[in-house]
Amino acid sequence: MKKILLIIFAVLSAYLTAFYTSGVKNGYDDPFDFEKIFGIKFPENIEKTSFENAVEELNNNNYDTALEYFFDALNENDSDSVNYYIGYIYLQKKQYETALLYLNFASNFENADAKIYRDKGIAEYYLNDFNSAINDLYYATELNREDSKTYYFLGKCYNEQGKKEVALQSVETALLYDSLNIKALYEAGYFAMDIENYDKAVKYFQKYSDINNTDDNKYAMLNLGLAYSRKGISDSALLWYDKTIEKYPDYSLAYNNKGYILQINKNYKEAIKLYNKALKLDSTNTYALWNRADCFKLTKKYKQAITDYKKIYEINPEYYNSLFYTAECYENLNNKEEALNYYLKYKSVAKSNSKFFNKVDNKINNLQ
Repeated sequence: MKKILLIIFAVLSAYLTAFYTSGVKNGYDDPFDFEKIFGIKFPENIEKTSFENAVEELNNNNYDTALEYFFDALNENDSDSVNYYIGYIYLQKKQYETALLYLNFASNFENADAKIYRDKGIAEYYLNDFNSAINDLYYATELNREDSKTYYFLGKCYNEQGKKEVALQSVETALLYDSLNIKALYEAGYFAMDIENYDKAVKYFQKYSDINNTDDNKYAMLNLGLAYSRKGISDSALLWYDKTIEKYPDYSLAYNNKGYILQINKNYKEAIKLYNKALKLDSTNTYALWNRADCFKLTKKYKQAITDYKKIYEINPEYYNSLFYTAECYENLNNKEEALNYYLKYKSVAKSNSKFFNKVDNKINNLQ
């Protein structure tokens, strides 16, 4: 330790000697003014503003801490930027009414930019105020015509209003400006399915499946099979259902959908095996239950069909047509009492526009 101190003292003494013999002659006054002598500038310890601290915390996704700093910044300077960021954070926290309050404050300033109106529209979308959302989102597109996210939410709003074709056009525009907008790709496929444009559905679900490696990919793969099925291309549908099953072996709906392809081709035995697998994975899968019941009914296994039709109604009473099918099965078994019982039960719960409402009275009269 003493040696180190002696060395430091010797170096310092030599430096000071050199400074006072030559440094003073060169116009230096302070031997410790290193910035002037050597050009070394030490960083100043400048305290950050509340706004700067808030942005830093926001970038680190520390929303609550960021909010505290932004509220401090709001007291210092009530600006559109501060109000926007507060609204944006509440939007991320899914507190949509509070988000909208601050985003409205932000939009009242002059020169409010596109992202303010876009996020206003997003908050209004989640608050189910679709007309207001469309107005703000559309205005955002006038301020920035190339923001994919804005068009994506426009599509979501139009879809909620039942304007399916306009919804598809909007998400396609979102993809025009960001071809890898994965949410827009999925919605484009979904909206295309809704308007029975299966070529586009295949196109968008295929691209979604190509770039998405998350567990959500199973929905796109299943819908690819469904789109091919609706196009009447059974081989391609089966191919995609097999791919889905291979990648997601616990996905009940994939077995159901593959089974349905076999069912419509009258391969009831193999279809039932697939429905059994689907129901083993999810005993409440009403699609598989209903399809299996239909297979049992078509192959005259009426008791098994009755069991499935009854379970469907137990799971979801909205599926009251299963009561009519139950009655038909009892009728085929010549159990007139139970057949009449279920026809009456169907009539008591069915709506007037339901599939068998106009037939049930004849059924009841014949049995009585």
